[in-house]
Amino acid sequence: MRMKKVMMAALTAGLGVASAFNTIHQSSYNLEPRGNYQVGTTLSIAGIIDSRATDLWEIPASIALRASPNVEFGGGLQTAWGGAADDHVPYLVFGVKWLAKTQTSFQADLLVPANVDHGKGFSLSTHHRFHHASILDSRLALRAGFMEALVENDALMAFETGWYPTLMPGGPLALELGLIGSSQTKDFEGNLAMDIQPAIIVNFRRNSSLEAAAALGLAGDHKEEMRAKVLLNHGF
Repeated sequence: MRMKKVMMAALTAGLGVASAFNTIHQSSYNLEPRGNYQVGTTLSIAGIIDSRATDLWEIPASIALRASPNVEFGGGLQTAWGGAADDHVPYLVFGVKWLAKTQTSFQADLLVPANVDHGKGFSLSTHHRFHHASILDSRLALRAGFMEALVENDALMAFETGWYPTLMPGGPLALELGLIGSSQTKDFEGNLAMDIQPAIIVNFRRNSSLEAAAALGLAGDHKEEMRAKVLLNHGF
């Protein structure tokens, strides 16, 4: 019952689909690039809305299970609602993550179509957190995607890199600034996106957080216009 109440509360936040957003960004059960969770079970629900399609909403959801201090399994689904959306659950995603002694996480995700008209996708990624000062950390995330769900025009590979410096002034509040670049091996310039993503993160309870972020385009044909996101992570 407790988990159902959390899910229903999070689903009331409105969110959306971006026509220009590179699909490599959405290839993981993690709704943002991150390392291993620290608790046994973590529920994540996000809402995304794009300024170019305000009548179309995306609400991805996932659950992560900590199998051991170093191994995590996860699964999730992508959903699209409103507007002209006629495929409300296009993909399921399943993944596994391993935490090395260096505190670097390595991850593999499989994107499985819920509709026969979609292709599969497979991605490999790594994530590392750096500690710079008592109030300043940063995260570096790299991802490569393969197969038809994550690339366009038969490209060999899509890729994404993101650097997320985070200011922690004290208390439950953190301020993050994401710098994200993505493209693919074929038609590199046509799929290039350089975006900035400021975010406010509020930590509550022991292992739960609420994040509000907006991705804004800097350069590239696939850059964002404005893509707003609300993300809830709740640990049990």
